[in-house]
Amino acid sequence: MAKDTDRANLLFVLSLGSASRLVRAEASGELMLPVLENDPAFAGEILKLINAKKTTEFDSLKAACYYRLGRFPDLANLKNSTGGADKILALLGRLKTSKKGDSDLRRELADFFFTNPVDAVWQWALDELEQQDGDCLSPAETEALAGRKAVIRLDYRQGVLHFRTVLETGSGLFLRYPELITDIGRSFQYTLPAREEGARLFRQWDEFLENAPLPLTKDEGQNLRYRLLYYAGRIARQREQYRESGEYFARALDLAPDHLQSDACIWYMLMNALSAQSSNAAKLVMETMPRWNSAPYFADAMDRLSQQLVSQRQWATLLELYNTMKGERAHGAILAQYAWILGRAVQEGYLKETEAGDADAFFRTAFEEGNASIYYRVLAASRLGARFIPTGESAIGQAESKNRGTEKINPELEFLLGFFEFGGGKLISPYIRKFEKNLGYPELRILAKALAEADRLDESISLVSRYMAREDYKISHADLELFYPRHFLELIEKNARDAGLEPELLFGLVRTESSFMPQAVSRSGAVGLTQLMEPTAMDMAGRIARRGGPDYRAEGTIDLKDPEANVHIGTFYLNYLIDQMGSPMMALLAYNGGMGRLRRWRAGDRQTGNLPEDAFLESIEYTETREYGRRVLGAAAVYGFLYYNKSMEAVVADIYR
Repeated sequence: MAKDTDRANLLFVLSLGSASRLVRAEASGELMLPVLENDPAFAGEILKLINAKKTTEFDSLKAACYYRLGRFPDLANLKNSTGGADKILALLGRLKTSKKGDSDLRRELADFFFTNPVDAVWQWALDELEQQDGDCLSPAETEALAGRKAVIRLDYRQGVLHFRTVLETGSGLFLRYPELITDIGRSFQYTLPAREEGARLFRQWDEFLENAPLPLTKDEGQNLRYRLLYYAGRIARQREQYRESGEYFARALDLAPDHLQSDACIWYMLMNALSAQSSNAAKLVMETMPRWNSAPYFADAMDRLSQQLVSQRQWATLLELYNTMKGERAHGAILAQYAWILGRAVQEGYLKETEAGDADAFFRTAFEEGNASIYYRVLAASRLGARFIPTGESAIGQAESKNRGTEKINPELEFLLGFFEFGGGKLISPYIRKFEKNLGYPELRILAKALAEADRLDESISLVSRYMAREDYKISHADLELFYPRHFLELIEKNARDAGLEPELLFGLVRTESSFMPQAVSRSGAVGLTQLMEPTAMDMAGRIARRGGPDYRAEGTIDLKDPEANVHIGTFYLNYLIDQMGSPMMALLAYNGGMGRLRRWRAGDRQTGNLPEDAFLESIEYTETREYGRRVLGAAAVYGFLYYNKSMEAVVADIYR
């Protein structure tokens, strides 16, 4: 391990001489900790190298070298940034040379540790401070920083223990550094035995600030109150105190510092009303909708609301919400979903045309809404007798093919592609996240293709999903092929053919379940391409063997990461569910939610009116199962269109049969 680290450091040193500015910058960042933690001779060699370059781009690394070499006057003369590594190195350098008990320096150090994000340099600096002068920070500050470190490790129980010790000295530290309220709030929220204690603490703080305001500026006071109310709401929600939680978030809303936090407060208000099965949820949506900043933020809440309203047959309320959304120009994906449901409600006679309007008008809204999901657009096309064709080369796609090979390559793309050139594809993900906003669609497409060719299908599909979500994106055939790849082509087609299934259905299932990653293991323990649980796999494998097929149960277990075994068993299981449930869609819902559970849901639905299958899906109480059915059908429709010369509507008709 030590030899690997030394080799890595040597390669980073060599990279400081790269012609690529990005490579130099990333190498400089990677060398910060090695310089601070290794022998001073290493820092000396690095300093000699970067001084010869006579550039300011390595000033942060130079600061680390000066610190490690004890050249504190030189460190003080550097033009430090206002935060980050440069700042803390300058402060620690001053600590080395200042008189003990410098109160201004002590406050600056505390300010740094309590207001900056916890990263590797932050943790090194705290360790360094404790070695230099363990008494520089007060005992309460030391405990609070230990609590911050525990939260970063997701060790919330330990965080509670540290913060309790801090609270023994009073609440001053938390009120001076509102960032700490986030840490203590998360600690109490995620530590079950401490939630009631946390709720009591935040109530006391709220009452204190109402009755004895602190000498803060208006912005400081609002920031402090917002954090208190926000985490009081989250703790109350974890305790299933939905009404109380909603009241906290309603009060926090008027203090929210930005659009994102404002939407977060409204989202929690809606989810609390929905969790409480409150009849006021729809009214709350209509009241708060004018304050939404990003409608997609509320897609899951609106989906959950539609589920409750469909299951309760509250068609008139759905119509009222739809009309409110049209008036507020709500996000198309939400509007299309509600339009589709209402169109079906009119068709089935749950709503009268005289009250709601023509069903086709609703279907046209769902069909023509460009931001709608493929699922609702295809279903709407089927009802209208139209054809949904999801592609047609966009202007962006045409520009890519016209200019390919004539433009200078984007430096960020060149840097990222270097990972594949040198066999480092598994390390690329954080760098993609860092630089993708600087890349245009042609570069992103190249990068997604490189990920796919490196068998990193899940990352490729995720990247395509992110850039397809951009506001100015226009769909292209090339992107659809990246988003819906056909890995394991021969294996999946053979198993579909042998089972009498359409290949697009099986491709849709595998893509949705595992993104074609044979080593995938879910949190619940489902394994492989078709995400099988071992008991189910053993049952189906036994059935296969009894019918004369291969016996995959070697030594009482199955290698579910083996693609051939997994796809064969998964295909057999899907076919078995189709026989049991009566249609491919009901089989898909049972595949995800469980056959027994789906039968209970269907039996309950029949007692209140027996919805048709497509409307029944909208009433299923498990969000994951509802979305699973939509995603597999949408994917299957695209696979049929792209690769099997089928209309998307024909695929829908086969699955909803």
